[in-house]
Amino acid sequence: MASAARFLSTARLARPTISTNVARQARRGYASPAAAGGPNYGLILSLAGVTGIGAYAYLQYNPAAKAEISAKAHELEAKAEDKVKRVQSEVDAANQGTGSYAALIKDSWTPFTLTNIEPYNHNTAIYRFSFGEDGQDKVSGAEVASALLVRSPQGEGEVKDDKGKPVIRPYTPVSSNEQKGHIDLMIKEYKDGKLTPYMSSMKPGQQLLFKGPILKFKYEPNTFDRGLAVAGGSGITPMYQLISHSLNLPEDKTKWTLVFSNVTEKDILLRKEWDELAKQHPDRLDVKYVVDKAPWGWKGETGFITPTMISKLFPRTPESNEKVKAFICGPPPQVKSLAGPKDGPRQGELLGAFKELGYTQDEVFKF
Repeated sequence: MASAARFLSTARLARPTISTNVARQARRGYASPAAAGGPNYGLILSLAGVTGIGAYAYLQYNPAAKAEISAKAHELEAKAEDKVKRVQSEVDAANQGTGSYAALIKDSWTPFTLTNIEPYNHNTAIYRFSFGEDGQDKVSGAEVASALLVRSPQGEGEVKDDKGKPVIRPYTPVSSNEQKGHIDLMIKEYKDGKLTPYMSSMKPGQQLLFKGPILKFKYEPNTFDRGLAVAGGSGITPMYQLISHSLNLPEDKTKWTLVFSNVTEKDILLRKEWDELAKQHPDRLDVKYVVDKAPWGWKGETGFITPTMISKLFPRTPESNEKVKAFICGPPPQVKSLAGPKDGPRQGELLGAFKELGYTQDEVFKF
């Protein structure tokens, strides 16, 4: 301890000389070119060494200060890492041609504030989440077709599963990827669901945490001649993102058929939007609604989607040489019957109705 005190005393005595030398070196740099050999790095490193050793000695005899500095360093490191991720996501969005910075961070949770709820039908509403005051010129940063992850804020009221882990769900926005300042989610409440009861009880001003985007299928215009989208229930949202994007590309000539199944007519989501798109693009979009329980006077299809129904609504002949692509999104039993179950995040083997109809593995995509 005595030796450390003598060392620190020597350092204090040396301080005026060192400070004078550094000041003299700085003035020389401003007044005239530096002497051969560049700045006096040895002097600067000596100063850093003395200061570092003094700090080290202080921390060794002050564990509380050492712990506090360590915790602060970790906090600053986490903030810096989050900032780097945000900047990178903004650069990625700019590179993708959005012309705006991205509000989402792929590997971090970002809070967005609920600003408006627009009821759609008896169990579904469109929820608008703002990117905040500093995000009015930002877009989500997602490509087509992408989803994002949603969870409740941490702390009191956080939604957790039976194992105590936070409940996380994927959602596909129904707003355009070029939309600035906010995103819109169409949320259907399931009474026995884990997260939707919480979301449906939210009020404007509350927040949800978002992370992503997760690219599901990278769409490139004119890579196939005709696209078939088969959706069930709330599985309509990725189809809306995909097809509306395609129809808005002037250079894209791809033609689409949507087969949308629901239990009843009142369960049909985005019907106004689909009918308007079909009216605007009659040569590129054909919409077919299917219900299990048809009302009197129903002119659409009824019952489950079968190979026969697919062939009727989307006729295909081998000699046509057309490139086709089928997309499926709906309840797991429906996906399984039409194309076989997914293998976790992987596509899984093609089975079901589409295999029976002669479709190949690369002609079918399961959302």
